[in-house]
Amino acid sequence: MRPGTRAVATVVRPVALAHRTIAGTLVGSRGLTLVGWHRVDGRTSDGLSTGVDDFRRHLDVLQRWGARVLPLEEAAARLRAGTLPERAVALTFDDGYASVVDTAWPILRDRGLPTTLFVVSGILDGLRFAWDAHESAACRSERLRPATADELVAAAQEGLDIGSHTVSHPWLPALDDADLRRELVDSRAALEDLLGRPVRSVAYPTGGWDPRVRAAAVAAGYTVGITVDRGLNTDAVHPLSLRRAFVPSDPADLRHILDGAYTFLRPLDRWRSRGGPAW
Repeated sequence: MRPGTRAVATVVRPVALAHRTIAGTLVGSRGLTLVGWHRVDGRTSDGLSTGVDDFRRHLDVLQRWGARVLPLEEAAARLRAGTLPERAVALTFDDGYASVVDTAWPILRDRGLPTTLFVVSGILDGLRFAWDAHESAACRSERLRPATADELVAAAQEGLDIGSHTVSHPWLPALDDADLRRELVDSRAALEDLLGRPVRSVAYPTGGWDPRVRAAAVAAGYTVGITVDRGLNTDAVHPLSLRRAFVPSDPADLRHILDGAYTFLRPLDRWRSRGGPAW
């Protein structure tokens, strides 16, 4: 997170905390915080990569904050029912990198923290992500390797939840109706065939969504949809456009996210989700 942005968050944090407390008292319900990462590998955090030590520190922050980490679908259902515990949080990963399965998931499993990994189903045949093409061959072969189908099945059997991240990770608002349906329906079908269980959650690639995309997700049979619009989820938020923040490397930034201090950035998030990819 940029120093200037962090400085603003530090100033607005007390206001954000007070707003959350007052809002929760007035409406009589608790909110849900969704956080996300992409991959966990190596010693340092850079771009989509989170260093292993930084990741452990993130989880320490969650524990000290008193987070009640719930499975995503349970959390979404309890949000709708108004039965969330205080400081409810759900953890997610996007794309389907192998480092989530072989590095992050064992750490989370040992701590008893449920997690959802959103998988691009088109990578299950051995393809690599186009945005990693600039990396060296050695780096692509290890650090940036997507998880295989067998690895996903094994992790799912150990309790890792798997959701859809579409077939090919496109910018969904730009697709025509047929291609949009294909991305949502075919990815879900492929993952259900692989795992032998229903897949009900989807994360919109790059956070790209609009009312038409959300309606298509509903028609495709999803009950939970995840954006990258920051902020607390209340029962007023549609379950197919839940808010989520990706975690920067500095653990202090995660504390700001949990306290709602970065919610002031949501107008920018929403502009990006309607106007074009943010990265």
